[in-house]
Amino acid sequence: MSSQVYWYTTKELTYLPKLNGNEKAEVVIVGGGMAGLSAAQRIIKEGCSVTLIEKDFCGSGASGKTSGFITPESEIELSVLVSNYGSEKAKRIWEFVLSGVEIIRKNIIENKIECDYQIQDSLFIGNNNAGYGYAKKEHEIRKSLNYKSTLHNSESIKNIIGSLAYVGGAQYPDTFGMNSFLYCQALRDILINQGVKIFEQTSAVSIKENLVITNEGSISADFIIVCADRFIPDLKRMEKEIYHVQTFLGISKPLSDGDMDKVFPKNKMMVWDTDSVYNYFRAIGQNRLLIGGGDLLYTYARSVSNNTERFKKRLTSYMKNKFPFLNMELEYVWPGMLGVSKDLLPVMGTDPNSNKIWFVGAAAGLPWAAALGVYAAEKFLSGRDEFDGVFSWKRNFAIGRRMQMLLTTPPTYAISHGIAKYL
Repeated sequence: MSSQVYWYTTKELTYLPKLNGNEKAEVVIVGGGMAGLSAAQRIIKEGCSVTLIEKDFCGSGASGKTSGFITPESEIELSVLVSNYGSEKAKRIWEFVLSGVEIIRKNIIENKIECDYQIQDSLFIGNNNAGYGYAKKEHEIRKSLNYKSTLHNSESIKNIIGSLAYVGGAQYPDTFGMNSFLYCQALRDILINQGVKIFEQTSAVSIKENLVITNEGSISADFIIVCADRFIPDLKRMEKEIYHVQTFLGISKPLSDGDMDKVFPKNKMMVWDTDSVYNYFRAIGQNRLLIGGGDLLYTYARSVSNNTERFKKRLTSYMKNKFPFLNMELEYVWPGMLGVSKDLLPVMGTDPNSNKIWFVGAAAGLPWAAALGVYAAEKFLSGRDEFDGVFSWKRNFAIGRRMQMLLTTPPTYAISHGIAKYL
């Protein structure tokens, strides 16, 4: 078994040049993941000069290591948003993340990006009666807000997923899966051709008004957008408001057509369960299965764990329990860190010392990141502000800074996420 990120094996990696000396641009973007690339794309369309720096290579962080589930439901469901914010505000937030789905889809189609684009419905599935109740609630909320959804009970679910171990679930369309590393790499190349200056292996050391200082030089700009996700605290910003959760992903060896058809009797889907530390899987190219999930031992760990052997056993056991007929072997397993806030919504806002510096982070899912990148761009272009208060890093959280200092950060985030999702 390899601990290499499988996506990185699907394209020969080439680095762009490092920054060398001093540059000037109207906008500097820090971070070459989904948010940063989406921001650059939106700004360059208006003819403004854009420089983007990335400390490794574009798509090297969470954006390129992720599962590639392009769905509005990531760490927080629509029913949770309605419970926490009411129907009207929840729908506004939901439409925001849906816009991220469409940004990515439009890019793939219009630019003919080769990234294992697979149109697959989403299936939110219950392992037991309580889980089915949770999925049913999600279905009912979706229908009440005029979103498409199909509820499957214990009988009809057998026609959708080839397992007797699930009690039921909610299915909805207009979602898809992709190889996010290939997407980021393709968008990087598109942006270069459009005139965006991109420097890789160039780390931001400090950020001041109108100036980004890097390990290779500096860039002055009229506006600075920082899309560094969980690394924003390394720049001494949002140190209490952004942390991370750790997940693991596995990729199986190619399966037979027969086995794949048994797992997905009708159509291939993107599936995740209702457990608090949930498991998820979907079909990818070459008849492989992508399987992922968390682990209570590592979810809130301060640093990346490379105990992939433990998680291989956990994922293999899960799939064997759900699909006893499946002779599946994992060929790749790797860990990843996802930036999150205490209430699982993104955080953004101006720097405390300058309104010319805008931060976005804790985008728990690629659609969130794409939508946030475009929002940040339009903040510069037109002063867009309708979500400034909703996602402000200064908003009230269930556990504030003082209590967080007493509890320490990992317990604070574990408790806060429980409150956000279940209370």
